[in-house]
Amino acid sequence: MRRYFILLFCLFSTLLCLAQDEYTDEYYDQYYSGDEYIEEASTLSEDLVRNSEFAIPSAPAFSLLGATPELVSRAGTVQDFKVDWRIKNYNLAPDLALEMQPFWVLYYDRKGLDEYRRATPFMKTLSTLSLSFGTAKNDGINHFAYAVKMSLFRDKDPLSDPVLLREMAQELAEQEGPLKEYIKDLKEQLDTTSSREERLILKEEIFNTRGQIAALQRQQKADLISVQANYMAEHWNSSCLDVAFGRVYTYANEFDTLNVQNAGYALWMNGSLKAGHRGLIGGILRLKKVGENQDFMTGVSYRFGGARFSFYGEFVYESLRNFSDSGFSEDELFASKYARDLDNGWLMFDEPIEAISRITMSYGGDFRLSNGILLNFALRTKLDEKIKFKSLIPVANVTCLMR
Repeated sequence: MRRYFILLFCLFSTLLCLAQDEYTDEYYDQYYSGDEYIEEASTLSEDLVRNSEFAIPSAPAFSLLGATPELVSRAGTVQDFKVDWRIKNYNLAPDLALEMQPFWVLYYDRKGLDEYRRATPFMKTLSTLSLSFGTAKNDGINHFAYAVKMSLFRDKDPLSDPVLLREMAQELAEQEGPLKEYIKDLKEQLDTTSSREERLILKEEIFNTRGQIAALQRQQKADLISVQANYMAEHWNSSCLDVAFGRVYTYANEFDTLNVQNAGYALWMNGSLKAGHRGLIGGILRLKKVGENQDFMTGVSYRFGGARFSFYGEFVYESLRNFSDSGFSEDELFASKYARDLDNGWLMFDEPIEAISRITMSYGGDFRLSNGILLNFALRTKLDEKIKFKSLIPVANVTCLMR
């Protein structure tokens, strides 16, 4: 009985060793090609790349209400949920805006970046469509706005930029390449030797080298963060072009009813153009209708800085015209509580005139407190059509990505 037991034990041990050798040979027979390095870089860096937006632009609904520090809105898209707050009297005011990208959420957010990278250019453009809603108490009157925006052109798209992915894959290849070449040499020796003792030593060395690669992979995210930071510093001011449309309403917030009234609508286009390593030129064209009034605005800005912070100056010209017989329409006098605050022009001018113009010069900046929080601030200097100083308005906002 004891003899049979020993025989069965030896047979079982032999089969186990054969199975282990077969698994080991198959496992170590896998090598990385260039495409596989790119695939691994894509897997390791997906969360990192998702946080690689060049800018955190203000919500279009807030821009429409004039509640943003800059009037020349910075072009760009953030494929994430976002909230904007206005800072007033050194506190967060109840003025806020929410923004989201419905097509991105429905089609790509949960499927991963590989699905997005395989998408057609049309679908990638459609994924930038954003919806935003915002409220603000401007000039003593409650305003509500909604807006839709789409990026028609982006010089760089971090989510599918092959340059960024190649740089990350190269970083992985430089770290793992020598170890994988060493494994390849060990396998060649393993195939040529017949000594069982040498084979065990070689297999042990291959196993240890694989362990080094596994340990290396746990440190690679830190190196990929460095690659991403360099990419952001190089392309933070890439060119972009946006188009948007929105509507504004006023409401009274009375006891029994909101008393909502249609204030008007606006259509605008804003873009940015790279100007060297540190500069970004922005521009905007906007047509706004308020009752019988038409406001055409054009502006240009120059921004200097980098991915973390920047400073800007802007020059904006507005031409307000009226097409009624009696000058500016009384339909724009929504309330008697009018008190100049942001003075954004959604209310009527009660003088019996046909047209006026005004100039706004702003100077400010933005600072990214973290990857998802932006502080934006500016001083607006308003001048009349005779270049006469009218007012100085400080405006500051906090923008947060809801990650």
